[in-house]
Amino acid sequence: MIEMRKHIRQSLSTRLCLNILFVVVLVFSLSLGFLYWQSRNIIREEAIDEASHVLDNTALRVKGFMVEIETATRNIIWLVNLHQHDKDSLLKYTHRIVANHPNTSGCSITMEPEIFPGDEYGFSAYSVRFATKSPDEKDSVVTVREAKYDYYDKVWYKTPRQKRTACWVDPFDDYNAGTLSSPDLIASYCIPLYNRQEKFTGVIATDLSLKRLTETITAEHPYEHSYFMMLGADGHYFVHPDTTKLLKQTIFTGTDPREHTDIVALGYEMTNGRTGHMDVELDGKSYIVLYRPLEGTEWSVALVCPSNELLRGYNRLNYILLPLLFIGLLLLGWGCHRIVKHFVQPLGLLAAELRQIGHGDYEKRLPPSERTDLIGQLQNSFCQMRRSISQHIHEAEQTKQETEQRTTELEQATQLARQASEQKTQFMQDMSHQIRTPLNIVHGFSQVLSESSETLDDDEKRQIAETMYVQTNALDYMVSKLLTASLIESCQTISTDDIVSCNALARMAFENASSLMTHTAEMHLDSHVSDDLTIRTNRHHLLIALTELLVNALHFTTEGSMTMRIDATDEVVNFTIEDTGPGIPSDKADFIFEKFTKIDMFTEGLGLGLFLCRRVVMLMDGSLTLDPQYTKGSRFVVSLPLRH
Repeated sequence: MIEMRKHIRQSLSTRLCLNILFVVVLVFSLSLGFLYWQSRNIIREEAIDEASHVLDNTALRVKGFMVEIETATRNIIWLVNLHQHDKDSLLKYTHRIVANHPNTSGCSITMEPEIFPGDEYGFSAYSVRFATKSPDEKDSVVTVREAKYDYYDKVWYKTPRQKRTACWVDPFDDYNAGTLSSPDLIASYCIPLYNRQEKFTGVIATDLSLKRLTETITAEHPYEHSYFMMLGADGHYFVHPDTTKLLKQTIFTGTDPREHTDIVALGYEMTNGRTGHMDVELDGKSYIVLYRPLEGTEWSVALVCPSNELLRGYNRLNYILLPLLFIGLLLLGWGCHRIVKHFVQPLGLLAAELRQIGHGDYEKRLPPSERTDLIGQLQNSFCQMRRSISQHIHEAEQTKQETEQRTTELEQATQLARQASEQKTQFMQDMSHQIRTPLNIVHGFSQVLSESSETLDDDEKRQIAETMYVQTNALDYMVSKLLTASLIESCQTISTDDIVSCNALARMAFENASSLMTHTAEMHLDSHVSDDLTIRTNRHHLLIALTELLVNALHFTTEGSMTMRIDATDEVVNFTIEDTGPGIPSDKADFIFEKFTKIDMFTEGLGLGLFLCRRVVMLMDGSLTLDPQYTKGSRFVVSLPLRH
């Protein structure tokens, strides 16, 4: 192993061969994998198409039997309508249908009670086929008037009466011991009867034995372990290898929707009359189920095939692909090594010539390369010649970089100084304006009170006093904010030892905001936490931050409302302040939290509010963010750790 590693390190041809082989193998594997994937899809589609043809042929055979019964029933309707009041004729017609059509198991013509006066329970002519054991003997057909029983609630009578049109009814068990009836489960094609006045008079129903239907469906066995099944409109099994499920269970019976979503999806596909195929897992095995509806009914028939049998061609592809891949890689490795060795051989001669040049006129020698192949020898020779040039180039580049760096630093310092000067000037102007405005108002109203106090009534004096109170509060809040900003900016931490009720603090912030300015917007507090929820924080600074956010929201909301919502998780409590104002442009969202930043230079404010709020919240181990997805105004979210 050591000798092999040494040979690989020293042999350029071997190393190139391995590198090239890696790329070739990668490309070869990707190409072969793509072809394998395409072949798998083609084989799968062909197998599913073949199974679909089998299912279509089965559906056509079933439909052929059903069409035979439908045609036989419809062809005799005109005779039944002519002789609705002749009992013997009705008995004869049921016998004719069963005797002339071997795929029918029975036929009944059942009339309403008033059709035959004196028959309290109505009249029902019924013919049934009894199959003989010998194939050479003909089946016997027995025709009788059915005994008295309540057939009005039977599905074969009630369904066509309600729908007022011909239809197939789901298979049912109509066997009654001691009476003339078929012991097999039957499905009936029913046509309502009407007289000339379009009044309902009865039903003619022709029966198809479910046993006969099952034999028709399962006549073809395309795969060893495949089988057919048929479902009704509500998912009941009509045909299934497990006869205990017939009419008693649906495809959804005993199926957990969370564990067997594939079976539930298959059931909905079939009961909704769709055509297609689906991969499902039944009893721990993988199956492919192909399904389609039976035309003219609400039933659906399906072919259930084991995946390994249906995709047998795909499995054979694996046995061909793996040996092909192994042989192909061996041929690629051998051919790549031969070609690379042939082309690398001339480099030895070139290395010998360059080695002489490398020991020529240079005073210093570079340390030898750790590589021992031909490329390593070439590198040592060129490094000897290039060392002095590289040193001079490096010194020149270093000098250039130092000069560029100093120039950049000077430009940045100049730009920062210019910006600081502009911000300072703008701040002084804003502060002068913000302080002068409330002072002028207070000064003006104080003159009014001193000069005209006797002419003013109590309401006017009270309004003046309230205005002066609001302006002095605003002035005090502005000065407090400046002092807080100057203190907070230099702080690295603040005390968070106060136990604060979230709801109580929010209400106090609402009161402070209302007292600081007049507003027209509605203020709402939407708390999703109890009054008992408390957090460990700095009461004073958190109150300042929430008040400032509320004041900003009220300041920019001339119409609509401002809402503070409080909610909590296991780790944080969120104070969300949203308004219906003009909002913040997306290109300004990254700068609004910087000091002395204002979106509109003509609006009131010092540009310190949001900077102060974020700084305070960050010192309390929280975060203040702007929600960019909120488009009805502005939404700020204060998140604080839920520490008790």
